[in-house]
Amino acid sequence: METLLTVLVAQYRPDPQALRRTLASLAMQTTRDFAVVLADDGSPQNFFADSQVYLAEHGITAVQTVAMPQNGGTVCNILHAAQKVSTRWILTLSPGDYLYDQDTLAWWLQRLQTDAPRVAFAKQAYYTPGPEPTPAPGETPFDRTPYDPAHYQPDVIKRNLLLYDDGISGCGMVYERDLLVEALQLLAGHVRLAEDFSVRLFAVRGIPIRRYDRLTTWYEYGEGVSTNESARQRMAAEWRAMVELLYRQYPKDRTVRLAHAYFFNDRHKSRLVRGLVGRLIVPQNAPFKKAQRSWQPPVNGEEATLRAIYAAASQP
Repeated sequence: METLLTVLVAQYRPDPQALRRTLASLAMQTTRDFAVVLADDGSPQNFFADSQVYLAEHGITAVQTVAMPQNGGTVCNILHAAQKVSTRWILTLSPGDYLYDQDTLAWWLQRLQTDAPRVAFAKQAYYTPGPEPTPAPGETPFDRTPYDPAHYQPDVIKRNLLLYDDGISGCGMVYERDLLVEALQLLAGHVRLAEDFSVRLFAVRGIPIRRYDRLTTWYEYGEGVSTNESARQRMAAEWRAMVELLYRQYPKDRTVRLAHAYFFNDRHKSRLVRGLVGRLIVPQNAPFKKAQRSWQPPVNGEEATLRAIYAAASQP
């Protein structure tokens, strides 16, 4: 039977314990009908040999290792590895992020065979790491409604992604391999760290983004480029680069034009003009923005399921 799915673990200077727990979440799966690509972004130590031995000891032998010769950023790292993948779909993880439970990949394979989505996301359980890992509040996107397959709303999705800062985390997303490679080739050289910005491109192109409501990943909160406060300025620059790229590629798209006007509403304009542009394009008193600001994300996931991954990783 043809293997359909590759789990791509994108790493840079990985913490060995976090990496081992990510691999343990793969080893715990009830199926072995998947491939693994370990992608390293020019780390001084990539732990490839240890990782391959560990996976082989747990019956996972369809493993490739792909190393960037020097650090190029997440987009280039995933692109470099995805080009080596032969399966139709790719699921992306990073060290410290885990498959939710032992049946996650079996569930994904069933969905891929039944629905054949081009790009898909499910639900995440956020957690804070440490000797006593704990589920934490968190979920993306805030507004899941327009992704309902029965009532799909592409214009609302595009608005939410480009104007209302209601993104989808790349942790555990599933992409058609060719679609992901094409998107990352466009982003490379403009966006360094945010491969999940490719979802904005898909929304502009009208590619359906499939939503599922099953928990499929544990997302490490507080350490990554998206949640670490010291990295937020870099991510803001990445966002502007992405908007500028979309504006060059799709200058006639109304939502892209609005996003460009909003995010490049800089100090070369008068305060009055800046204020009018900001309030008219993304009105902060709109019901959506009010609800978004007041929203309290849920705490998803069972603590016992999270701790089982820690326990599995600590076994010899």
